[in-house]
Amino acid sequence: MSRRDVAPTDDERRGFVRRHPALSSVMGLFLLLLVVVLAFALWLNSSLGNIDRLQVTLDEQDRPPAGQGEDLNILLLGTDAGSERNSDGRGILEDAASGDWPTGKYRSDTTMLVHVPADRDGAVVMSIPRDSYVPIYDERGDLTGPDKINAALSLHGPSGAVSTVENLTGLRVDHVTMLDWDGFRDITDALGGVTVPTPEGTSTLDGDEALDYVRERYSVAGGDFGRIQRQQNFLRAIVAQTLSRGTLSNPLKLRSTVDAVSESVAVDEEWSNGEIRSLAFSMRSIRPSDITFMTVPVIGTDTDPTAGSIVRLDDVEGQRLYDAVAAGNLSAFLADNPDVLLPPSDQVD
Repeated sequence: MSRRDVAPTDDERRGFVRRHPALSSVMGLFLLLLVVVLAFALWLNSSLGNIDRLQVTLDEQDRPPAGQGEDLNILLLGTDAGSERNSDGRGILEDAASGDWPTGKYRSDTTMLVHVPADRDGAVVMSIPRDSYVPIYDERGDLTGPDKINAALSLHGPSGAVSTVENLTGLRVDHVTMLDWDGFRDITDALGGVTVPTPEGTSTLDGDEALDYVRERYSVAGGDFGRIQRQQNFLRAIVAQTLSRGTLSNPLKLRSTVDAVSESVAVDEEWSNGEIRSLAFSMRSIRPSDITFMTVPVIGTDTDPTAGSIVRLDDVEGQRLYDAVAAGNLSAFLADNPDVLLPPSDQVD
C-alpha cells in the first residue's frame, strides 16, 4: 500500500506548526532575529556610506612596504574647524574630500598613530606632539624641510601628513581618519556625554565641555604634553563607557553614535565600508586595559628662530619604539621607557 493510499491522521491534519509549537517558536525567533540583523546591517552600510572620502596621492614606490599579515596602522588627525580664519562655509571634511586642499586654512591639533595587531586583541595609540620639529614631506612625498609636524597637514593636506609620519616612523600608514572639533563635540553628545576620571573624582562632560577639556593646554601641568594626556584619557574613557554602558548592544544608542561618527569623520577612499565593519566587529571584545596609550619619546622643548617653540623628539628611542611596534613586541621598549605611557586616569590633570 502506498503512502498516498493511507488517510492522514488527526495529528497530521493539524500541520507542522501546531504539532511542534516549541520548535516553531524557536524558528520564529530565529527568523525575526535574522530580519533585524539584516535590517541593521543594511542601515549600517547606508550610514557608513555617508562618510566623506579623501585621496592619498603618494607614489607607492616611495612609501614603506605594507606590513606582513593583517596588522593595521591608522593615522588619526584631529583638527580645528578653520572657521575662525576662513568664512567660505566649507569645513575640513569637505575640503579634504574635494581634492583641492586650502593651504594654511587648518591646523592639526592632534596626531595619533594607532597600531592594530593582526589578532585584533588590542591596540597601541602613539601621540606625536603637535610642535614636534621633524622633516616635512608634501602631498607628492617630496621633502620640503624641517618644521612643526602640524605644518604637514596645514600646508600639504592629508597626503602630506601621511608621508611625513611614514618618513618619521618607517611604518606604513594603511588608513587615515580625520576628525574636526565640531565632529568631536557631536560624537560626545551622541554618547550622552562622557564621564572622565580626574584626580578630583569624575566629571561627565557634554560636547562643549569635552572640547574645553581636550583642547586646554595653558592651565594644565606640562602644557601641550598635559593636553596630550587629556586627549588620551578622554579616548580611554570613551572606550570604557561604550563597553560598560552597553552602547554596542543598544540599537538606538549605537545608531545615534554611528550616525554622528559617519557625519563627523573623513577616511581615505581605499578604506571600504566592508573593511570598516569587519575591523569594528573583530575588535568588539577589547577592553580599555587592552589599549596601550603613549607619547613618542621626546628629548625636551626648544626654540627655533623660524618655527618658534618646538619639541625635540628622541630619534634613537623613537626608532626603537617604531621597530618594536612593527615586530609586535613592546615589552622591552616599555621596560626601558615607562615614562612614555599614559598615567592612570586619577593621575591625569
